[in-house]
Amino acid sequence: MLSTTTARVMWVQVRAGLRLASLVRAPLTMAADVAEEVRDRLARREENFLQIVERLILANPNSPFRPLLEHAGYDLPRLRQLVRARGLDAALDQLRADGVYVQIQEFKGRAPLIRGGRTFRFQDSDFANPTVRGLFSITSGGSRSRGTPVSISEENLQRNVRLRRWALERYGLVERDVLLWITSGAGFQFAIEYFLLGRMPLRWFSPVEFGTRNRRVVLQTVRLASRRRFPMPEVVPADRAHEIARYISRVNTPRGIIVETFPNSALRLVLAAEEAGIALGDVAFLVTGEPLTPAKRFQIESRGCKVLPRFGFNESGRDALGCPHASAVDDYHVMTDAIAVRQHSRVVDQDGTTVPAYLFTSLLPHARYVLLNTESGDYGGLEERRCGCFLDQAGLRFHIHTVRSFEKLTAEGMTYFGSSLIRLVEEVLPREFGGDSRHYQFVEAEDKQGFTRLYLLASPGVGAIDEHALQHRILQEIGADDTIRGPHRVTEHVWTGADTVRVLRRDPLATMAGKVLHLHRDRGTLRPDGDPA
Repeated sequence: MLSTTTARVMWVQVRAGLRLASLVRAPLTMAADVAEEVRDRLARREENFLQIVERLILANPNSPFRPLLEHAGYDLPRLRQLVRARGLDAALDQLRADGVYVQIQEFKGRAPLIRGGRTFRFQDSDFANPTVRGLFSITSGGSRSRGTPVSISEENLQRNVRLRRWALERYGLVERDVLLWITSGAGFQFAIEYFLLGRMPLRWFSPVEFGTRNRRVVLQTVRLASRRRFPMPEVVPADRAHEIARYISRVNTPRGIIVETFPNSALRLVLAAEEAGIALGDVAFLVTGEPLTPAKRFQIESRGCKVLPRFGFNESGRDALGCPHASAVDDYHVMTDAIAVRQHSRVVDQDGTTVPAYLFTSLLPHARYVLLNTESGDYGGLEERRCGCFLDQAGLRFHIHTVRSFEKLTAEGMTYFGSSLIRLVEEVLPREFGGDSRHYQFVEAEDKQGFTRLYLLASPGVGAIDEHALQHRILQEIGADDTIRGPHRVTEHVWTGADTVRVLRRDPLATMAGKVLHLHRDRGTLRPDGDPA
């Protein structure tokens, strides 16, 4: 028999599935007024921000931002005066200068938040929107954190569905069939969005086993209650990409097909097709979850496929859409009707190196998390310009580009905190394979084909090492990391199947200042194939 708690949880999932099934009875087929909705929200950005501060921060005694604002001397009248005098973006810059901001490690509860001699401690769940009643939940950072559930409200879901339809129409992809090759977290949400569009994916492939029983219950309920075909995920790991290529070749039509996946997976798919002599036909990859680099984009497009990126993070949602008139490999329009983006100079290593880190502020009352100048862990370019595309015409003039992470590794759609590698370098590897922390270093780089790899540099001075055992030990430690509670140790499984972790016998790389960091990001010091330069 099921325990009372288990039965209650299952009933919550069944109820979510029933509600989703009822929504599909009136699928969204037109999105003509989305641009007008965006313009309307843009006109009310300042008002929306002040309402969120009033209702979700100052009126909430548990909000992490309330003590930060109070410590900086801000009450609602002073905030109103600041915003109305200087505009929202300049006001956010001033708040940042006055100490009202949250760094990613502070947000995740990995470091205390210290401002002006006062110390605060928060967890990411403390930032959740207390007014959101979740229709279902996805897991925030299941491959890199403790897997905090992120509630997706019906309002948030409907907005995503409308944005998806709008983008597909304007990208000229709306008539195409859809295929998913993506893990359960993102795939679960994408499948539901297409379901609500009345555009059920042909199939849903996942590189690893499906995540949780709860999600299966939701999907099975949707399937039964709607009496419509709903694809359940089928496991196809990275080394069997040719099977997906063969399926695409068989089912593709002159209209073309959409494949929702990660950039590394898209690259893997086109290369597998080429190696097997399979003609994919017209394929448009909609990619998310990791950086789209020049090497990846060139490799994909040179084989006749399209690639369109999106940017977002689970705590916020769909924050930026790829520009069809892109001036950079990954040029995104920020959805500034829903979220504000600013930058600040962020120190990221022992050398004092700084990057222009993004700070995000939520502007919608149904936002998943209440954010105010909060880091996502990413940095890159930010500019306001006109480009003439449909997003620009809707008033979305802020672009971000060349987006990279300064505190986590991302490969095959899986992310892992760089700080968690310190224990491997300083304790585990020296203890089990010899040497000390000076003899080991992780390097994130792309190989000659454009795949993102995590190389371990192991100094020859350590002596003979079983490289296979060393590679296996790294993956095992990643899977056992107690900061990761993703189902079935997702990162370990995906990276094992994709052969992401490689070992190179060479001395660690030094910075310009002569320091050796635990995690080094390649700037041409390694050859593209990972051999010493």
